[in-house]
Amino acid sequence: MDSNQKKFNLYVFLSTFSRNLIEVFIPIILYKFGYSLKEVILYYLIVNLFIVLLVYPSIYIAKKYSNRLLALTGIFSFVLVQYLLTQISYSSFYIIILSFFYAIYRLEYWLSRRFYNLKVIHKKDISNSYSLISIVNQVALIISSYVGALFLDFISIEVLTLISMLLFLFSLFPLYKLKFEHEKNDTKISLIKTIKKIPINNLYIFGAYESINVIKFLFSLYLFIYVKDNYQTIGIMNLLTNLSTIVFAYFYGKKINDKKTNYLSLSIIFMVIVYLLKVSFTTYVLVLIAFLEGIATKMYELSISKEMYSLSKKFEYSNYNLVYELVLSVFRSIILIICYFFVEDLKVMIYIAVFFVFISAFIKYKPLKCKDYEVE
Repeated sequence: MDSNQKKFNLYVFLSTFSRNLIEVFIPIILYKFGYSLKEVILYYLIVNLFIVLLVYPSIYIAKKYSNRLLALTGIFSFVLVQYLLTQISYSSFYIIILSFFYAIYRLEYWLSRRFYNLKVIHKKDISNSYSLISIVNQVALIISSYVGALFLDFISIEVLTLISMLLFLFSLFPLYKLKFEHEKNDTKISLIKTIKKIPINNLYIFGAYESINVIKFLFSLYLFIYVKDNYQTIGIMNLLTNLSTIVFAYFYGKKINDKKTNYLSLSIIFMVIVYLLKVSFTTYVLVLIAFLEGIATKMYELSISKEMYSLSKKFEYSNYNLVYELVLSVFRSIILIICYFFVEDLKVMIYIAVFFVFISAFIKYKPLKCKDYEVE
């Protein structure tokens, strides 16, 4: 492991830990304050619509100036989100403002993080490099949500948001110490040209993968409404889910290099089965399901990430990130629009999101042969 990978892993750990202390609980905080299920869904929908509008100017800023500027903007927006969570009020204006700054934080954070992911991961060792980053990310996730739950149940949201902000700010230090050779990049930002070079099958598979975030968002509400109305329940379930992935992620990351087996489709079907089981129970069986969920979602994540990062190496970073983020945000928005306007039942919303993932198991991923942006 080289110096850049070590620094980036530290950045991933600190930023993931600080974010997950409270981020997973935002829909619950809104619901518990008095916002209806539909209003909470609307909040998340507005977030994704803002991201769709902001992704192009964000990519332009990163290309003209630097991805570190994006990371700084994300930090600033994250701090504002934490402050707004301590000043919660029941109004449409509050939801729009919270959604706006949350969208900026999520977009700028992930665009910059994905950029450095692509820079740090070696082209000849994508699976192993990503597996290591995934393990570091998972270690941070294991205890963070449960620690956050304890603070919310027994201390206060003000103390939790302060800790979260400070840790997130501290994560910038290893990020700013990353060193790369200067690359002259005169490639123009071209959304249409880049999209045309990616098979539509691949775009759907990548978009369907993002349904997982919608499912997780909805499941936190499901656990709070149908299982037990406290933060610790969600924290414990997340702890069990993330605990089951660490050793598994390392060995599976090596296994998916075997081209004879379609691990992507297998992982999708396994994950869909687990989620259907999860939404069928409200008893202690959920503990076992949470453990299986960690394995299933990690199989899915590693299988599709191998394809995503392999594809990314064939494109100029800015164009790839633009398409990637836009496809994911549009896909999330479509699912949320269906849920908000046409569905009343939370379980049905989860079924719809799971169905979008299930379809992708039967769509063939097409390796890309791209000459215009191909990395030598």
